[in-house]
Amino acid sequence: MKRKWFILALGILLLLSLSCASGHKESLPETLPLVRDVSAVQSRLATAVSSCDSLSMKTIGQVSYGTYQAPVWVVSFSPAVIKRKALLSGGIHGNEPAGVEVMVQMVEMLAKNPHEYGSIAFDIIPIVNPWGWSHDVRFNQEGRDVNRDFATFKCQESAIIRDFASGKRYDLIIDDHEDPNAKGFYMYQYANPDTWLSRKLINTVRGLGYPIEQDVNMIILKTDDGLVNAPLWGLWYMKLTGQLSITNYFRLNNSSKVYTIETPTKLDWEDRLKVHMIALEILLDSLQTTTR
Repeated sequence: MKRKWFILALGILLLLSLSCASGHKESLPETLPLVRDVSAVQSRLATAVSSCDSLSMKTIGQVSYGTYQAPVWVVSFSPAVIKRKALLSGGIHGNEPAGVEVMVQMVEMLAKNPHEYGSIAFDIIPIVNPWGWSHDVRFNQEGRDVNRDFATFKCQESAIIRDFASGKRYDLIIDDHEDPNAKGFYMYQYANPDTWLSRKLINTVRGLGYPIEQDVNMIILKTDDGLVNAPLWGLWYMKLTGQLSITNYFRLNNSSKVYTIETPTKLDWEDRLKVHMIALEILLDSLQTTTR
């Protein structure tokens, strides 16, 4: 009897998730006006990389929609001695620009101060969804939410990330997002029962006077004073529904420590960047202490 009710409940959840998912809409016009210029990001990254022997930059894929063409880059930082590896990413939703700017600033910081994080090697993907970022749209040109496509890989963008990450392992992965509906900062961690680091981060942000989100509700998860703690079964469930996110995928395949950082777009631009940087510093400092 219990098994029967479990299967029924799982089926209901499956139907709910498929009906409520934001994974796909109609294709967007190719003539949509450009809001941001990918070449400006490329110029900043190239300048930083050229100034530091420990940095390198390569194209891991090309996004193509009609006349729109843009590369997806990874910038890698390789210290003389590598004890830990971290993967950072931003811009999977094109209307969440703070994550992209923070990724670029991170590369610029490493170029200026290559000893800041000692023996941690980095792979940094500044813009996962360049078409969406260029047009200030959440989706890609096909109307797909790239961050719901890491089970089916119908998107060019998700396939590029999958191919890059295949077979790689990291000690820490951080994906930067923003939320136009949230009132405060919040974050996700995945299949990790130890919440002390997340709580430290949330309390640090609170102590600086920034609001903490209390009311994010999804199909099977909700915030607990700024933290969404996703269980492992939830990740497999999202894979079953075909709605796996980039961080869900990374947790299942590439790292046991994966975090999503969310800032509310209601905050001023500089405050959003500051909060993202604080989150990176706290998470990376924790990783750095284990390398000494």
